Amino acid sequence: MITYYELLQDSTIGRTTQNETIANQLGLTLQTDQEIVYAYNGKRYFEGEEPPAPEKTYIEKRQAEYPSIPDQLDMIYWDKMNNTNHWIEKITEIKNKYPKV
Repeated sequence: MITYYELLQDSTIGRTTQNETIANQLGLTLQTDQEIVYAYNGKRYFEGEEPPAPEKTYIEKRQAEYPSIPDQLDMIYWDKMNNTNHWIEKITEIKNKYPKV
């Protein structure tokens, strides 16, 4: 399927349509059959030309792995009840896996 599009100054893709009548009304004369995708930055590019997402920070990596707050509270409760250290072991494991830089 042909897509009509505008190429913006920053090499991203602006308005698009697959309707020829609407393309003419919008002044879109460029055509492609390539897939247009959104990148991490919210801008549109041709598939395969989008920039790679930046490396996640240690904070983002930790946050993705930490158990939810209700789960952590439950772990703390049961650690107290059973005289165990599951919560501190889990948090320490994640902190060691993604140390502060």
